[in-house]
Amino acid sequence: MTSCVHRGLRRGWLLSVLAMAIAMLLGMLALWLSFMSSTELDGRYQSSGQVQLSNGQVLDISHSLQVSNGRFYAMTRQGASILETSGVVDYGFLGNYRLRVRDGQVTGLSSETDDELVFNLLYGRHKGSTIRLARFNDCLYALETRQIYCPAPGAKHL
Repeated sequence: MTSCVHRGLRRGWLLSVLAMAIAMLLGMLALWLSFMSSTELDGRYQSSGQVQLSNGQVLDISHSLQVSNGRFYAMTRQGASILETSGVVDYGFLGNYRLRVRDGQVTGLSSETDDELVFNLLYGRHKGSTIRLARFNDCLYALETRQIYCPAPGAKHL
């Protein structure tokens, strides 16, 4: 009787191990299928518009992003303020990418700029800052800096 119990426990244990192994393989397959190389992001992106400050003033704003061979170069103009950054693009899972800032500088920062706009500019220039990009239709949305980048005219679409 005890040998039947041991066989039953052994069979149950083997089935559990097999089920875990299959689940792990399916998970790895799902990750592999959702992986996207940063070269799929290569191209030029841009957007422009206006932003209204808390004091009622309206500023012209424009964003430009170029991605090439795993590197990015970006420029943002907010009124007289200009942010220039560069760095590397980390590959993405499920359509998301990360921009890792290596170098950045802000010029022409005026005292009339909103605290939120200043925060976005200053965050985006710090070495080591990570800016996550999420798809938004055919465009990319930078979550931390609240910038949107759309393919430039004539550029390939995502």
